[in-house]
Formats: sequence, structure tokens, C-alpha cells
Amino acid sequence: MFTSEELRNNLIGCAEIVLFMPHGIERFSDSKSAAIRSFLVILFLLPVVIAVWVYRADSAPVSLVVALHLAQMVLSTILFLTVVYFLSKQYERQEHFFRFITVSNWQGVPGILLTFPILVALVLGADLAVWETYAIFVSILGYVYTGFVATHAFRLPWEMGGFIGVLSLAVGQESLKIVDYLQDYLTVGV
Repeated sequence: MFTSEELRNNLIGCAEIVLFMPHGIERFSDSKSAAIRSFLVILFLLPVVIAVWVYRADSAPVSLVVALHLAQMVLSTILFLTVVYFLSKQYERQEHFFRFITVSNWQGVPGILLTFPILVALVLGADLAVWETYAIFVSILGYVYTGFVATHAFRLPWEMGGFIGVLSLAVGQESLKIVDYLQDYLTVGV
């Protein structure tokens, strides 16, 4: 698991990255084991994400929606990280790849905190149309953070970091379209 010092450093690093402080990225380890362990953060946050997927289910079977979104999350992560690895290799920066993975996974913590007001509104049954603008803002901010992390983790020009952020957006949105299509296709007549 995580040592108390590692947990403290990573949470402080998350807060510094939210404030666009490049030093925050250096708080994270660049080891392979830290990158692998950072996926535990995603697993820890997964119940909150599943709750959102269940909300999106509408009339579709919940198990189908969760399975499709889980597959989408895993496959889009693999695709995105594969492309990022080859980009980092192209620029001879692959030694920073594990730090990028670690930071990216830990950025789920501030992401959940930023979406917390929407989740509360969802639980309370509030009109979510009011929260759409905020949800778009949080989504765009997540992609900006991805570009920021890529720029500083790989020590790339900001234009390339921005490209990696846009790449994250493209992979996420296109895979979500596929999930929505499959969900509609598989629930016809249900």
C-alpha cells in the first residue's frame, strides 16, 4: 500500500498541481512500483464513479451500463497510455513515463473533490441542468491538468503537453460515444 509519508507527499502534490505549481509533480515517485500502486487510487475512487454510471443508466440494465463503462475506462486508459508512451519515446522522455502514470492516477482525487457538488446534487435529487456548466468546466479543467502534468512530468514544451491533454479528451469522448452506442444497441426492446 502507501506509506504515510508517500500518502502525504502525493496529496500535497495533488493540491500543488491544482494550483498549477510545477513542483507538485516532483513530489511523486518515478518508479514502476509507484505507478502500479497508483492504480489503487483509481480503485478506491471507483465506487463514486460507478454511482455516476448508475445514474446515467436511465432505463438500461445497471449491470450492462457498469460493465460497458468499466470496459471503456480500462480500454481508453490502455489506449491513451500506449499513445503517450510512444510520444514520450519519440522525444526520448520515456524515463518519466511512470511518474506521468502516478500523477495522472492521483489526479483523480482532486477530480472527485471538484465533482463532489454535482454528486451531492445528484443524491439530493436536484435539477442537474443547473450543474451542466460547472460539469463542463470541471471536465475541461481535467484535460488542462492532464496537459500541465504531461508538460512538466515529461519536460516537454507546453504545446506538446497541450496536445496530450487534447489527446486525452479525444480518446475519452470517442470511447464514451462507443459506449453510448453499444448501450442503445444492446437495450433495444428492453
